[in-house]
Amino acid sequence: MADEGSTPIPNGRFSRRSLIVGGAALGLAAGVGGSTRTGATGRTTAKAAARRPRTPTTGGTLRVGVVGGTNDIIDGQYIVAKPDQARLVAGWETLVTYDDDFNVSYDEGLAESVEATAADLYVIRLREGIEFHDGKTLGADDLVYSLNRLIDPDLGLAPPLQIVLESGGITKLDERTVQVQLNQPAVTFMDTIAGYAFCVVPDGYTREGDQIGTGPFKLTSFTPGTESVHERHPNYWKEGKPHLDGVQIIDFADATALVNALLAGQVDCIADVPFAQVSTVQSNSGFQILESQAGSFLPITMAVDQAPFDDVRVRQAFRLIVDRDEMVERVLSGYGRVANDLYSPFDACYASDLPQRVQDIEQAMALLEEAGQAGLEIDLFAPNDTAGLAEMASVFADQAKAAGVTVNVQVLGSEYWGEEYTKRTFATSFWGTRPYLNQVAAGNLRDAVYPETHWPPDGSDFAELYTQALATVDTEERCAIVHEMQEEEYNEGGNIIAFFNSLLDAYHESVQGLVGRPNVLNLDHFGRGFANIWLDT
Repeated sequence: MADEGSTPIPNGRFSRRSLIVGGAALGLAAGVGGSTRTGATGRTTAKAAARRPRTPTTGGTLRVGVVGGTNDIIDGQYIVAKPDQARLVAGWETLVTYDDDFNVSYDEGLAESVEATAADLYVIRLREGIEFHDGKTLGADDLVYSLNRLIDPDLGLAPPLQIVLESGGITKLDERTVQVQLNQPAVTFMDTIAGYAFCVVPDGYTREGDQIGTGPFKLTSFTPGTESVHERHPNYWKEGKPHLDGVQIIDFADATALVNALLAGQVDCIADVPFAQVSTVQSNSGFQILESQAGSFLPITMAVDQAPFDDVRVRQAFRLIVDRDEMVERVLSGYGRVANDLYSPFDACYASDLPQRVQDIEQAMALLEEAGQAGLEIDLFAPNDTAGLAEMASVFADQAKAAGVTVNVQVLGSEYWGEEYTKRTFATSFWGTRPYLNQVAAGNLRDAVYPETHWPPDGSDFAELYTQALATVDTEERCAIVHEMQEEEYNEGGNIIAFFNSLLDAYHESVQGLVGRPNVLNLDHFGRGFANIWLDT
C-alpha cells in the first residue's frame, strides 16, 4: 500500500483523493462538491448558487460576522476561538496548504518545495520575492524564527512539533532554504505544517508587537470583543489578489444577534449559522447558505482524571446514553452524519471496522449502578459562540433522563474559552478536519495543544503507541498501531463524538468567490484568507 500523506514530493501533491472518493464506505456523503443537497429531512439546500460576474471586481470592504468575546486574541501562530481563526488567516500564511480534496499542496503556500532526504530530515525552500506587510522580504531567518517559536515550550503553541523537533535541529542553509532535522521519523510532518495555524511570522514577532505577516490583508486596528479592521496588502504575492480593499471582522454576542445582523444588512457574511435557522435565512431574498462537508466534529468531553469520569464505566455509560440519529436531526437539522466516538474519518487508518455504537439505556444504567453512580447529577458546560454546542448539550440532557441521569446545562459567554477551558469535568468543544495522529497531538495527549479530556489515563500505553506510530513509515504497520490506539479510545476514551457536522455559513448574494467544498474552516476557509472573495455591487 502506498504511504499516502507522508512522503514529500517536491513541487507536487500528497494524494488523499482516494479517501474522499471512497468516503461512502466510511459513511460520508457522496458528491460533496455538488450544487444541491437533499438532507435527511428531504429538503434541498442551495450551495454557492449566487450569480457570479465573469471577472472579479475590485474594491469595497467585506463585513464578516462571527460570534466572539473579550477573550479574542491575534497571534500569527495560535488561536482559541473562531474569530481568532478569521483574523489569523487574513494576515498570515503556511508553508503548504490543503486543496479541495485534502491533498497537501504547494499551490497556495509559501514553500516552493519541501524535500525529504530521509524520514527524519526535510529541506524547505521558500518562494522568492514574497513580502511581509512592512515591505521586508520573506527569508530563511523568518522561517527559522517561526519554527523555533512554534516549538517554544513556554508558549505552548505546537506540542506536535515539540515532540519531534528541537531548536538545534533547525538550520539555515541559504537565504531561502532551511533544513529541519527531526529527533525521530515523523510521518505527520507535512500534515502538521499544512495546519492553518502553522504560519510563518517575521523574525522577532511577538503577540504583543506589530502584527505583520505575508497574508492578503494587514491589520490596522483591533478591539478585543468588538472588531478588527484589515486593509489590502498592496504587494501581495498572488497575482491579481486580493480583490477587496479591506475586511472588517465583527464580533457578536450570540448566534441570534449574528443572524439578525446579516438579515438587516449590517454584515455581508456570517460564520456558523445555527442549524435550526437555515430556513430563516433562506426565506429572505438575496441570501445564500454555504455548506462545507468535512471531518468536523463537536465532541462532548469527559475529563478522564476527574470524578465521576475517572471510572471508565461512567464514560462507557454516557456514550451508550446517546441516540446519535436523534442528535443529527435535532442538533444539526440533518446537516451531518452519525459518528462512532472516533475522529479523523478521512484518515487512511480510520477504524471503520469497529461496531457502530448505538443507544442502550439498559446497559448504561447497569454500568452506572456498578460504578456507584446511579441517579448521577452533573453540570455540562457549553459556549454560546459555536453553532450546535449549546443545542447538543441540551439534547444530551434530554436523552440522559431515560438513564436516570440529571444533566444541568450551563451555557456561558466568552468566558468559556478562558482560564477554565480544558479544566472542566464535563464540557463541549469543536474541531475541524485533521489526520488521526495530528488530531491526537492537538487534543488527545496530556501535553496536547488543547487537552480537553486529559487523555490518556494513568497506566495507558497510548502515548507510547503514538510515538511509535509517528516513526513508522510503512503504512500497513502504522495503521496497525493506529488501530490499536483507536480501539483504546473507542472502548475507554473521554470523547463522546455523536456525529460529523457540516460547516454552515451564510452570505448576501453580493459576496462572490465562496465555494461549497470540503473545508477545515468556515466560509470556505474564510475565502482562503479573504483573497478569493469580491463584492458584486
